[in-house]
Amino acid sequence: MRALFVSVVLLTVFASPMITQQTTLEAERDEIQYSSPIQTTISPSTGWTAGGEEITISGSGFSDLAFTNTTYDGITHQWTKTTADYGNEAGHENAMAIDSNGHVHIVHASGDGYAFTHSVYDGSSWTPTAIKNCEGSYCWDTHMVIDDNDELHAAYSTNTGLIVYMHYDGSSWTSTQVTTGAKVGPVGIALDSNNHPHISFTGYDQYCGNGLRLASFDGASWSSNIIESGSNKGCDSAIIIDGNDNAYIAFQDRDQAKLKFTTNKSGSWITYAPDTGGYNIAYPGYYSSLAMDDQGQFHIAHYDNDNDDLRYSTGVPNGAWSTDIVDSSGNTGRNPSIAIDAAGDPHIVYRSWSGWKFKYATLNPSSPNWQVSTIENHPGGSQGDGPGESNSLIIDDGGMMHVAYTDETNGVLRYATKSTGVTVTNEITVKFGQLGSVTADVIDDSTIRLTTPAVTNPGTSTISLIDHEGVEHQLSSTFEFIDQNDLDGDSIPNANDDCPDVAGTSTLDQNGCPDDDGDGYSNSGDAFPNDVLEWADTDGDGVGDNADAFPNDSSETEDSDDDGVGDNTDAFPFNAFEQMDSDGDGVGDNSDAFPNNPSETVDSDGDGVGDNADAFPENAYEQQDSDGDGVGDNTDAFPNDSSESLDSDGDGVGDLNDLCSNTIQDAEVDGNGCSQAQLDSDGDGYVDTQDTFPLDSTQWQDSDGDGYGDNWGDSDWNDTRELEWPGIFVIGAVQADHCPDSFGNSTANGFYGCEDDDGNGIPDIFQQPETNETDDENETQTPLDSDGDGVPDIEDDCPATSSGVVVDADGCEIEETEEDMETSSGFEAFFSGGADPVTTTVGVGAILLAVFTLLQTNAVAAVLPDAFRWVQVLRKNSKLTKEERNELTYLQSLVQAYYDDPKEFAEELEDLKADLTARFTNNQIKKETREKLLILIEELQSSTSSELYKIAHNDTYFGLSQVVDTDERTSLLEEKLAMSADVGEQNPSQIPPTNLLGDLDDKGTYWIEWPVSSGTWHYRYAPSETWTVWDK
Repeated sequence: MRALFVSVVLLTVFASPMITQQTTLEAERDEIQYSSPIQTTISPSTGWTAGGEEITISGSGFSDLAFTNTTYDGITHQWTKTTADYGNEAGHENAMAIDSNGHVHIVHASGDGYAFTHSVYDGSSWTPTAIKNCEGSYCWDTHMVIDDNDELHAAYSTNTGLIVYMHYDGSSWTSTQVTTGAKVGPVGIALDSNNHPHISFTGYDQYCGNGLRLASFDGASWSSNIIESGSNKGCDSAIIIDGNDNAYIAFQDRDQAKLKFTTNKSGSWITYAPDTGGYNIAYPGYYSSLAMDDQGQFHIAHYDNDNDDLRYSTGVPNGAWSTDIVDSSGNTGRNPSIAIDAAGDPHIVYRSWSGWKFKYATLNPSSPNWQVSTIENHPGGSQGDGPGESNSLIIDDGGMMHVAYTDETNGVLRYATKSTGVTVTNEITVKFGQLGSVTADVIDDSTIRLTTPAVTNPGTSTISLIDHEGVEHQLSSTFEFIDQNDLDGDSIPNANDDCPDVAGTSTLDQNGCPDDDGDGYSNSGDAFPNDVLEWADTDGDGVGDNADAFPNDSSETEDSDDDGVGDNTDAFPFNAFEQMDSDGDGVGDNSDAFPNNPSETVDSDGDGVGDNADAFPENAYEQQDSDGDGVGDNTDAFPNDSSESLDSDGDGVGDLNDLCSNTIQDAEVDGNGCSQAQLDSDGDGYVDTQDTFPLDSTQWQDSDGDGYGDNWGDSDWNDTRELEWPGIFVIGAVQADHCPDSFGNSTANGFYGCEDDDGNGIPDIFQQPETNETDDENETQTPLDSDGDGVPDIEDDCPATSSGVVVDADGCEIEETEEDMETSSGFEAFFSGGADPVTTTVGVGAILLAVFTLLQTNAVAAVLPDAFRWVQVLRKNSKLTKEERNELTYLQSLVQAYYDDPKEFAEELEDLKADLTARFTNNQIKKETREKLLILIEELQSSTSSELYKIAHNDTYFGLSQVVDTDERTSLLEEKLAMSADVGEQNPSQIPPTNLLGDLDDKGTYWIEWPVSSGTWHYRYAPSETWTVWDK
């Protein structure tokens, strides 16, 4: 009988049979490729820089990355033998397997009836268990395999033609008759990837049977197929199924004297002949035992029945095969069992009939030839007895050979072990960053063990694996090398490290302690361990000292306006100028003019009274207006009287009600604001209330109520006044009423107050009587003036005066010298009423004469001022001399030149009066001429500005300063007017004369339009004041 080979426990080897494992650093490989990171854990994850630390890497997929390292120890190991089962005739037809726990399982037939027994070795003792009896008179050549669940699968044949399958599930056995019609003899069994069994056998026939057959279980039922038909072939088969479920079967073709090998790897069965003999040459293939190494190389041990030796054939499908004669010493090589060690070297146990020995053969690097030795000799006894008639061989992962065999001399099951001397480790290169690499052991698919190398510098290193193809695989784990003098690896020696067991970077409060925020302060000493900007909180308010504007004040942390007062206290945290609001009015004390008064904040005028309470917030002199009249109490002379505010003269009577606005200081006044002195404003002895003209000291009574005073100032009137008329003679009496006993409106030549029905200013008593002549149709006609001398025929004493003759008031011709005619003809014509215009003129005088000539018509005379209507009076009552006409001409010129300059005009009149007196004294003029001119001058001096304005013909002016004759004065006047034509226009008198009274309004203010009709108004508060232009 031959031993059973279990293919699933074979170990693979590389071409090199012997590799020495290295534990020192190796040079880094060049051009390493990278792949995706592998998730791993490392324990421990730290170690000394001196190395020698045993660490374990846990993960998955390591086996595929590892390379195999095989070593041979070169020791001559000895067999250790023991008896496994002492049962009656134990050990026949045995098969062996080793489970994942290293327990040895042997199934064998015992006794004369071939009852099956299951013997188990747990590492300390053997335990046999009966399974079942054989179905025939005997059962032959059991084969067995173990799956990855540690369940056992066995098969055998019977002399009754049965193929039987037995299954052990870890607790009990079951059996199934797979097929009938089989030839008794060696069978093979293997498992596919589903752990379904497949059994090789031969059909029943003589010799080697009737063809190779395969019985397969699909999980539900068994089926059988003929692999190779033919007589005398298919016996002594052995089967292996690889990881891809490809089947490989070795069997004997005895008819052709061949060892055959067939496989379905290509999809159909293909058969090869690894060893071929012939008649008297060889009959190989008996008792075939098959094994496959990890390189896919097949190894077959078989017996040559012709030469009685042990043969070994090896090769691959569709490749070359070779055969060695392992042992040819006598009749040997029966019932071989083969196993392949981790180095790929074959190990064979077999029985030799020469001396009935149990032998062992191997081929390894220690010798180029097969090494053959004896495991156990025949103990003595009858022929055919002895050890090894039935045997099986297994090599475990540790390179230990396990052999089960029969001792037929003693009828027991024997068990022997011996090391192959071959050690195979799965290894991988582990790289520690830039430090180099070491070789590690791949214990299994999920575990790597290694010893750390020695490194120079401490620190954390990345870890990667370099697989058998040189590809680098980064791991997710890291390893930290620690200096024994710096246990925490923070580069601070233990002696100086305040936290020697914990790495840290702190330097300020402690050395080498954890400092998460990197601010130099250790976490334990840092009030803010995660804030690099803070480490202390002196006042414990939760705000770091660096950010805390008040690090020693727990009630304050910020000062937004940088005014030195914290925001919590600062009523105005964003206003650096303000901190407090004492009165709570929303305005800071620094800006609040009244910090303790919530109703006041501003004092615009700085008078100490707030704007809200100050009636005059922009006036520092005023605060209140008690009477609400808009005038402050301090300024208001009557703070409680809304109708009064001013008391210009301080007499206690408001200006609006004060009839005497210029009361002297401290004078007693009446209810109208007038002092005793002011009751007679003009000082004429008549109080104002009884004085019709309170401001005119020359007048105080107006009996007829026509606005003109009863008093007169012209002494010529003394003889004409009626005794019963009111009034008295007062020198300089203004606007004296010439007719005080009747209401009148005349104004001409100082003759005021007489009736003037036609409104021409000339009293009716001085008007010429008008005719009321009618024509033939009784229509009123213009009075006749037959000779055209200007004197109506009714009054003309000389109605036939020649044309162009100067006449007197009676219309008679005036005899004149030639000189007189040259100088005065125009003036005489004017005053005599002659119709012929002036023929000879000199300068301005000629212009004036032409103007006065116009007076001959009533239409023109009506527009002249009353002051010159005396001309008609003189014309009616006297005859002018040449001298008088000359003087009058000059006087008229003065009026035309200075009517709008009262001061200059007054001076000119005074000069003229003095000149007339001087020339009268020098007998240059007559007394009558002087008297007449003085009367006219007095009339002009008393005329109002408006009256003078009406007779003005231009804007020029002229004046005399010395006594000259008429011709010289006329010439000087012309020159003065000519020179002042430009100058006078530049500086006209725009201010009314002081002596003009103006109009008094109801508030006591005097008003006057000056120049007349100019639209410019002037005002004053008393007659003694100068006029002021009113700015509209």
